[in-house]
Amino acid sequence: MTQFVLDCFYRPTDDLKGSRLEFALTNTSAKTAKNFTLAYTAVLRAEAGAALENADSFSRIANFHEVTPPAGLEISPGGTWKFAITGLANVARHRLDGPKSGYVSEGGKIVDVLCNDLETLEELDTGERRVIPEGKLETPLHIVPWPQQVGITAYQEGMRAFHVASGSVEEKAAAARINALSNRLFPESPYPFRFEQSHHQTDLQFDQENTLPEDGYRLRFSAEKATLTYGGNAGLGYGLTVLAQIAHGAYSDPDSFLFPAEGVIEDSPRFAWRGTHLDVSRHFRGTREVMRLLDILAWGRMNVFQWHLTDDEGWRLEIKAYPELTVSGARRGPGCQQVPQLGFASEVYEGSYTQDEIRDIVAHATSLNIDILPEIDIPGHCTAVLKTYPHLADQAETPESYHSIQGYPNNALNPAMEETYTFLEKVFCEIADLFPFGYIHIGGDEVDVKSWLASPKVQRLMDEKNLADTMEVQAYFMGRVRSILKKLGKKLAGWDEVSHGGGIDPDGVLLMAWQKQEVTRELIDQGYEVICTPGQRYYMDMAQASGWYEPGAGWAGVVTPEDSYLYEPSTGLSEGSEKLLKGVQACIWCEHLINNRLFNHMVFPRLYAVAEAGWTLPEQKDWQRFAALTPLFPEL
Repeated sequence: MTQFVLDCFYRPTDDLKGSRLEFALTNTSAKTAKNFTLAYTAVLRAEAGAALENADSFSRIANFHEVTPPAGLEISPGGTWKFAITGLANVARHRLDGPKSGYVSEGGKIVDVLCNDLETLEELDTGERRVIPEGKLETPLHIVPWPQQVGITAYQEGMRAFHVASGSVEEKAAAARINALSNRLFPESPYPFRFEQSHHQTDLQFDQENTLPEDGYRLRFSAEKATLTYGGNAGLGYGLTVLAQIAHGAYSDPDSFLFPAEGVIEDSPRFAWRGTHLDVSRHFRGTREVMRLLDILAWGRMNVFQWHLTDDEGWRLEIKAYPELTVSGARRGPGCQQVPQLGFASEVYEGSYTQDEIRDIVAHATSLNIDILPEIDIPGHCTAVLKTYPHLADQAETPESYHSIQGYPNNALNPAMEETYTFLEKVFCEIADLFPFGYIHIGGDEVDVKSWLASPKVQRLMDEKNLADTMEVQAYFMGRVRSILKKLGKKLAGWDEVSHGGGIDPDGVLLMAWQKQEVTRELIDQGYEVICTPGQRYYMDMAQASGWYEPGAGWAGVVTPEDSYLYEPSTGLSEGSEKLLKGVQACIWCEHLINNRLFNHMVFPRLYAVAEAGWTLPEQKDWQRFAALTPLFPEL
């Protein structure tokens, strides 16, 4: 039962020091509140030196704020305590930037607070909402991503499935796997493949052709049968997935979609890397949800899943050498070593994967032609590690103003401490055993290098190694980590900041270009292999319209579904450099995605827009066709 409600009003100015938050905490219980404090979490953060009105003091760690009211203040039943904070660390752009969750602490008792949407001046709300047009179909086939060549000349109504008339045991097993995939995603629809003849079926035959690429396929339709010709196992799975999509569309919307009767589909992917990233540190998603997301990626013929397993807000992967990482390191909330963040403030929020669960998920991904790229975010974003194992934290005092961009103090591993590399060797050894993929992602983004400047150990390292600045210190660290991975038979992947300070030798290093669209070109010009994932187009947490009440983040601007779909990742590349552009990736960051309804609103259909960017040649793309297909896309 709700006992307190928190309203918050945002009054921005040109200067963040003058920007102001006005709060109203209303007591909806039958008991007077006294001798209490208020805690709330919000990505709109107060500066350390912010001015208070009608409050005695406040403290903040990243997004967690705790406010003490004036001495003796009481809130009677139905009454309201109003206070204000002037001086903010960042700007608000949408309603979810304000308090997401909170609690009142009274006499050691934690009482949940209902946090209303952040409100602001009326003129800051454009009223714009996400728009996906009805779209227009020129070809009555439900296929996403769209194939490279579609030459269907005739269609038939009333068909329900494909009859696997012949085939090897491997081909029949592949059809059974796609049957199961289709049923998991759409249990209300019939299975697309049958293994015994019945009515309303088209016979399906198989043929392997070595002249096709391993991930290529050809579908030839006639009045008597459909023939799937494929290059390798991936092409076999992709061709079967397309047939399953055709069957699902024809069943789900027979007025719009049909079965082919005559013609050919020729297809293979544009890019080898068609990825999706998921942050499970800020908001944990369990094994079943991760497996369903993998199913969704397979339905869109995406083939890489970057699993963001660690960050400041939680460590989610069991490491047997450091068991506390998935105890205290995976838990935040009242009474925990880590304070609440980004929702669920009044309760202990936790979650992690056992190594057996990891193996099950990897096996599931492998069955769907998906590689899993594990990400351990270092040297920054390590609050969960440093709170769990304080001996890994540099003990030098750092100024209060030194903190990460998200507001965490001293959250970076120290590159001058040998204990750091001992820890990383043990962690990466276990990760290399769990994940067969050839790369491990080491983060490298948003490091608060200013904290290193306060470390005498780092100063000695800079003198000993003749390192000019903290960027070169970071490059030294990355080189050490790369050597660890090389001994384990793994290559290094990271965010684009890995290139800073002279970076490391680009040979065998894969970087994700995220900060702005031009970074893809800049990294390729330096010789790196690059995955294009700019926040301005491919970040699924960005708001999809400018209106204040449209949910999502806003640091990269508004990213409409059409923006995601129409963006061309090779823009600006010099002739001959395209070979270093290995693919594209959607990134799902979960500061705002605290439930699956929000997740689905933010991620879909934009995830499929990125899938089509990775698969389909630009000249074959069509925004109106894509929009018409979106109602049948599966969601989490």
